Amino acid sequence: MNIRLSSLLLLALPLTFAACKSTDEPATVTADEAPPAAAADEGDHPDKDPSQGQVRIGPKVLELCGIEADQANFEFNSAKLSPAAKATLDALATCFTTGPGVGRELNLVGHADPRGSEDYNFALGQKRAGSVAKYLDGKGLGSDRIESSSRGELDATGTDDGGWAADRRVDILLAE
Repeated sequence: MNIRLSSLLLLALPLTFAACKSTDEPATVTADEAPPAAAADEGDHPDKDPSQGQVRIGPKVLELCGIEADQANFEFNSAKLSPAAKATLDALATCFTTGPGVGRELNLVGHADPRGSEDYNFALGQKRAGSVAKYLDGKGLGSDRIESSSRGELDATGTDDGGWAADRRVDILLAE
């Protein structure tokens, strides 16, 4: 091999490896790659931004309880409550155990963004609603006064990260 060809190969080698190097962009998960429902409350997904979902309190509940905060956060792909969610739910529990909500009932409706299978999203929505129900029950609001359900992805409208964040929530409504 002549010196000229060897020099070209040595120059090309780092460029070849640089082309193979991965980027720092986050991977996306398609609906077919969504984690199984059993892992839904683990919070082990690489995207753990706690601003990516919410507990949304209905206007009648806000008015009844005099609560100003109307949302609290879930992590992406998770039913685990954030500290902000717990603080808001503490105020809600106080309202329904010793305040104007005594004797009233709540409906909790879990939602998910559309990036998982329909079954997975219904299960995740139910886990989110169940997580809120369990927390409120632990704060003295009996489970007999809380009904939870899931709409999964049925009401999802998001088409990007911001929209999907709004889709991942639990709506807290006053039972009529």
